[in-house]
Formats: sequence, C-alpha cells, structure tokens
Amino acid sequence: MQNVNDLPMQEQQKYFDKFERWIETEFNGDESTADEQLKAGYAIFYENDVNPDELIREYPDGRREVVQTVVSEDNSSFEIVVVREL
Repeated sequence: MQNVNDLPMQEQQKYFDKFERWIETEFNGDESTADEQLKAGYAIFYENDVNPDELIREYPDGRREVVQTVVSEDNSSFEIVVVREL
C-alpha cells in the first residue's frame, strides 16, 4: 500500500474523486449538514484546521482521529487508515 500523498498530484486527484464518490454512496447522496450526519449515526470527514494536510474522521460519540487514504499497489482501490487518535 502507498500513501495517497506520495502520488503525483494528478493521481492524488483521481483517488480523492473516488473517495468523494464513496462518501456520496455511503450516505446515499445525502448532503445534509455535518451535525445531521453525526446525529444519524454516521462519521464525518473534514480537514484539520490547524494542519490542512490532515484528514479528520469524527464519530457520533465524539471520538476523533487523523486518517489517511492509502491506495493499493495496483492503484485499483484505497482504504482509510488511522494515523492517530485525537
């Protein structure tokens, strides 16, 4: 597996687009606010205000963690891995 941030910018965009499509599918295209997503029991993702290079996943119970997307060797899929808990 390879960290998405280590890929060329064009390849990074491809996986961020795929990640966004995954989010839309996961939430059935629901574009409600983050608070509504949390109240519905879904985790939300957002950039860290202090370090914009970090992606935060926040759970409905208030737990937060820094995550990153990691792509497979053949660039056909990605997964979200926890970097650290906040």
